[in-house]
Amino acid sequence: MGASYEYYRIFYYVSKYRNFTKAANYLLTSQPAITRSIQNLENELGCQLFVRNKRGVELTHEGQLLFEYVSAGCEQFIRGEAKITGALSMQNGIIYLGVNETSFSDYMLQILEKFHFKYPYVKLKILNLSTIHALDELLNETIDIAIVKTPTDVMRPLKETKLKTFQDIMVCGKAYESLAEKKVHLKDLSNYPLVCASKGTKTYDFLESYYRNHNLILMPDFEANTFDMLLHLVQKNFGLGFIPEKIAQEALERGDIFKVNLLDKVPTRSICMVLNPEHPQTKLIKELQRMIVNGGKADSESNLIN
Repeated sequence: MGASYEYYRIFYYVSKYRNFTKAANYLLTSQPAITRSIQNLENELGCQLFVRNKRGVELTHEGQLLFEYVSAGCEQFIRGEAKITGALSMQNGIIYLGVNETSFSDYMLQILEKFHFKYPYVKLKILNLSTIHALDELLNETIDIAIVKTPTDVMRPLKETKLKTFQDIMVCGKAYESLAEKKVHLKDLSNYPLVCASKGTKTYDFLESYYRNHNLILMPDFEANTFDMLLHLVQKNFGLGFIPEKIAQEALERGDIFKVNLLDKVPTRSICMVLNPEHPQTKLIKELQRMIVNGGKADSESNLIN
């Protein structure tokens, strides 16, 4: 096959924008040049890659199949270019972050605001990932930094740095408001419905261990993938639930939910930064790492992370 990388690059951006003119504008070329390149690629491959519609174009079956492979390659090239740019300059580049709800709202948002103010031309690609998925992405070197919550069960080559502790609390909706007026043991709640993080998440493992330490079995009636979903389920009286106190705070203040006063205190957990030392670290990535460890303060001389 004689098709050049440039043809595939053009194919990638036409597929991404679903429009020849938008792809041409992005690539700083003309629409006829884009059209010729796609026609040449179609001729070499012996199939049609796009069909026109009212808004632009859409991929054919063959085009979609090709895009699945081309997109992976082009995105790796784009990431490589960004790494080189970031390695040579502190003014632009791309950093890929894996975060979850607790770490983002309770710690990272303010730090990223300060980082963006200091480096306004640096692009941040933020992925909402569970702890397990974030660690997998670190090992696969598809993200640069993971900000997650314990338990992490980090193993080599990954390295964990604890940043801040937080507290999970049990909350309930208005149907169970009477539980907020007294102190109860965990075992006293075994007959109440329970909403919980999905099985297979580290939060589920954490709660399972907490229940086991009190000679109980964690048996949730409802499971959800995010704390936002859990919060809504609790508000609608599906059951009691464990939610980080920071996330529950606004709903508690509004009186939408209530804190259950457990005598068996839930252990504190930590927000952590996890890195892959085998992953290339540009100046920009190291600077963001330092700001994360220092609570948002830029410190080019810090040697906490090498």
